[in-house]
Amino acid sequence: MNRGAARVKTFHNDNDYQAFISLFLQLHRRYRFEIHAYCLMPNHYHLLIRTPLPNLSIGMRHLNSLYTRHYNQKYKRDGALFRGRYKATLVDAENYLLRVSRYIHLNPVKARLAKHPNKYRWSSYRFYSHTIARPDWLYTDAILSRFGTKQQKNKYSLFVLEKSDQELEVFYRKARLLPVLGSDFFRKQISRAILSKVTPTKDIPDQKNVCAAPDLLKISRLVANYYNVPVESLYIVDHAKGNLPRTISIYLAAELSGKKFKLIADFFKNISATGISQIIFRVNGLKQSIPSIDNDIATLSNLIQNAGCRL
Repeated sequence: MNRGAARVKTFHNDNDYQAFISLFLQLHRRYRFEIHAYCLMPNHYHLLIRTPLPNLSIGMRHLNSLYTRHYNQKYKRDGALFRGRYKATLVDAENYLLRVSRYIHLNPVKARLAKHPNKYRWSSYRFYSHTIARPDWLYTDAILSRFGTKQQKNKYSLFVLEKSDQELEVFYRKARLLPVLGSDFFRKQISRAILSKVTPTKDIPDQKNVCAAPDLLKISRLVANYYNVPVESLYIVDHAKGNLPRTISIYLAAELSGKKFKLIADFFKNISATGISQIIFRVNGLKQSIPSIDNDIATLSNLIQNAGCRL
């Protein structure tokens, strides 16, 4: 994905959206990009891409530079249009391909640009939900094949609309997007079997930072040690006095572990998945108003992430 510099609008009208989408054919023919889903928003875009060749960076640079040239010529301006280099995340297709496509297709609904994803013109959703010919550069089979052989598009539409994905909402809200979205096994596979054996390259984003996600027990122990409290105390709810270490533990588990909220809730006990979402919202507010908490979370995040890199 990429966003307009200073969040400026990158698409003002139908012509702008069409100009950007027309470049997808070039990406497909010249760089062999396989686009599985896309959504263009007024000030940013999302792409779900498979790259058979290690040429992601050159292809994305081509896309952004060509559209910037169109934009600057049309609106008589110069300089960069997008906020630096694109952000890329390697996706565990087995566990997250469907969910990422749903997140992308629901973007306009969450931004209140459309009441239903099929009402938004500038995403790939209509090719997944209607019987219309898809462009040659759009690959829908990898996603639709997960829904059997009959009524694939109806089943996919029901999947998209059944619920929002709290885990991915948290993942994509992070100021610094993590380089890998996947299970612990997938992350370890990438770190051990691939990244340790290849020369660093821009086509694997933040390569040096791809580490195994820390498990919940490790997070609990590090937080307990930091606050000098027993690990067992993190599983106790104290409505009268509050339990800051528990709150911080749950927040960091949601932010860093890659676990589903239901699993985190079961681990910490006496809390629901919805309660975890509420803690994230509350702690984000505390970080803004209480510098010491912001500092604690930053320090603990580094400790936990470094622990995840010790494979």
